[in-house]
Amino acid sequence: MKIFKTINFLGFACLLFSCSGSNRELRKKLQEVIINKSNVAITNGEKYSLLRLSDITDFDWDKFYIFEEYVSKKNITEITGIEWDGTDVPSGTRRMLFVYNNKITQYVDFDPSECPVFGFPCGKMEQFEFTKREDLFAVFKRSDKNGYRYAMVPERCIKTFFENMQ
Repeated sequence: MKIFKTINFLGFACLLFSCSGSNRELRKKLQEVIINKSNVAITNGEKYSLLRLSDITDFDWDKFYIFEEYVSKKNITEITGIEWDGTDVPSGTRRMLFVYNNKITQYVDFDPSECPVFGFPCGKMEQFEFTKREDLFAVFKRSDKNGYRYAMVPERCIKTFFENMQ
């Protein structure tokens, strides 16, 4: 049994679409950085490169959430404990929502079908919530029978991830 639950995660890195209010500049930065860092790892014969999310954000945040498609406005408010006055997460879309001092500061909507990016948490989680102290991720490109995928794994559990993938 796999320890890690595979989900569409940080597909925001390869987005072509966004909703009103979504941070398009951040989406573009994420796309460039994940692809570039993954390619550098391949070129250098390494398993992965490291990405510190706070290095590419130009706003304050102390945690972020990843929401899957169909999460309602009400559910976002319940999960974060902060009133969300934006939209529900539409079909085929994921949302990355940044919080600072209990206020939503930015969000990015993305369509992971545009670029196959998957995330792997360190263990089973109902909701993806990461604090700024956990913002160091291993990023890499993997090939399988369906083509290639970009992946992001919290750096603190990358060893366990690779052990479980064997």
